[in-house]
Amino acid sequence: MKLIVWDFDGTLADTRPLIEDGMRFTLKALNKPDALMDKWLACVGLPVEEGLRRTFSVGGGDEMDQILNLYRSYNWAGNSHLILPFPGMRELVADISAKGVKQAIATSKRFKALEPQLTGFGWTDAFYPIVTPERVTRPKPHPESLEICLNCYNLRPKDALMVGDTLYDLHMANAANVPCIGVTFGFASEEQLNSAAPQACANGVEDLRRILFELLRQESL
Repeated sequence: MKLIVWDFDGTLADTRPLIEDGMRFTLKALNKPDALMDKWLACVGLPVEEGLRRTFSVGGGDEMDQILNLYRSYNWAGNSHLILPFPGMRELVADISAKGVKQAIATSKRFKALEPQLTGFGWTDAFYPIVTPERVTRPKPHPESLEICLNCYNLRPKDALMVGDTLYDLHMANAANVPCIGVTFGFASEEQLNSAAPQACANGVEDLRRILFELLRQESL
């Protein structure tokens, strides 16, 4: 394993509190039922425009523009304190780097939102490349994001590993022929993730650490 590609929301960082708060703001502004929250959370992992489109069952046009503008008008920067790395994740990222394994990010979060979060976590130089929706023409679950990461290091799919918390991550990995691990502490259940046949599912950061370092140990034998 020469490269680990991470998803961000629900994988490296616990972004659920902020994502839920932003949607509560949007639902209230649109006078929409709270029941749409579950539909929205099922779309986490997709680019925000596609997630909103599915949540509110709209196509394009003025209605979509109104929803998107309202969602973006939420005070994301002012509530960034709601986002934290999962406990133990800072140490895991550092320990993987110390093993000489490269780390990248493939996310549906736009770089403008992601950059201050990485800076706040001390991860400015921890990941390369960082593939956001602006860098691709075909977002998750299309394999383009992973292909960019592989090409950056001239690696074969089997030389990398994708770690993500949604089926969009795992389906992307499968489409790219990259092995993958699901994490159940994000936005999808173990049952859902197992439907995409990952190598393993981790139920916590320490479980993920055990899985990753066992894979590294096996490769060194």
